Amino acid sequence: MKIMNILPFKVLAISALALALNGCSDELSESSEPVKDVKYSAVVCVGSWPNTAYYIADVPSLKEGQISLKGSGAEMTGKVYAQDVIQKDGFYYHANFGSGRFGKYHVQNGALIVDKEVPFTFLNWSSYVWADDQTLVIFGTAEGEARYAIVKVADMTLTTGKLNLEAYPKGFDEYAIGFAEFRDSKLFIGFSFTTSTYSANMPVYQKFGVAVVNYPGMNTESIISDTRTTTPGGPVVYAPASFQDENGDIYFISDPVYNYDYKSPSSIYRIKKGATQLDNTYYFDFSSKVENGMGPAMWYLGNGKAIVRTRVKGINIDAEHSFSVIDIRNGAFIKKLDLPADKGERMVKAVIVEDGKAYIAVNAADKDYIWEYDPATEALKPGAEFVGGMDYILRLEKVK
Repeated sequence: MKIMNILPFKVLAISALALALNGCSDELSESSEPVKDVKYSAVVCVGSWPNTAYYIADVPSLKEGQISLKGSGAEMTGKVYAQDVIQKDGFYYHANFGSGRFGKYHVQNGALIVDKEVPFTFLNWSSYVWADDQTLVIFGTAEGEARYAIVKVADMTLTTGKLNLEAYPKGFDEYAIGFAEFRDSKLFIGFSFTTSTYSANMPVYQKFGVAVVNYPGMNTESIISDTRTTTPGGPVVYAPASFQDENGDIYFISDPVYNYDYKSPSSIYRIKKGATQLDNTYYFDFSSKVENGMGPAMWYLGNGKAIVRTRVKGINIDAEHSFSVIDIRNGAFIKKLDLPADKGERMVKAVIVEDGKAYIAVNAADKDYIWEYDPATEALKPGAEFVGGMDYILRLEKVK
């Protein structure tokens, strides 16, 4: 997929496509439930900033066929700002800090239907976790505070509060909230320190924290910290930076460049089942295995293996990416997958893991496929192809 500046004829094409997709939506009956026969979806972008339009495309199959907006694309642009949407069971959730609303949506008859929107300016979200199937806990910042909201998604009622984190060190006035995991009635929330004033030489505080928070009381039990790297994932509303394996162990990866740290490595840590401290026997310097590259997103394959979307070294967070397979339990690099160079931006939820295989969306220079990778056989083959002039594949979702 070629990343290019949008031309005038393409602006017209976007407008025409939006009219085609939305013009007849009022004539179609709306349902309060997502379409039941859609198993996968993709969030895609047409155009280049600021002339962009965002769509949710149906994905009939990961393994074969074509994915097109024609006849199946629901435009998000007027309701949901961009790709930082959370999907569960076919419903999409989005907190739009700029417009002051938090909404629940689903796709029906080629349109994005509003199930419910509520006024919301309490936090600018960056992270989340599901406490159960009907309870979403989101995290973010506002007015110099780290904050949370517990959302009962059935009726979109919210309970809000402040997270008790470490006080700012001198010279820093904002938190960057990273990964979040929920285990044994405790929330594990990664964070680091940053500043609200951008400068050419942004200061770096050489430490990150993980708040251990009791749920649902939301009191902070303890703070885990480490100084070998910074920025423990995030913002994960765009792509995951952590997971729990079959043993209940938590793994998370850091991405220092996201907060202007160009010296620290992208590193992987483990918090063992039942523990509330880092596993001091485990530290995986991922950058040292990929020519000082970074790991902005990570997915668990199963059987102790994981995939890391891997950005080339440098200061540009939207640089070229590849996909690396690692032995997560033993902290060992296995291989770089033989895929086309991924030309997409950093914030891409690119992988679905299903039936022991990984399905990987790649923004390539020419044709764009979902690739199937089988870790048992090492087989790698192209599956469904994105067609019809999409410029960015931003999220690949399993909706049921």
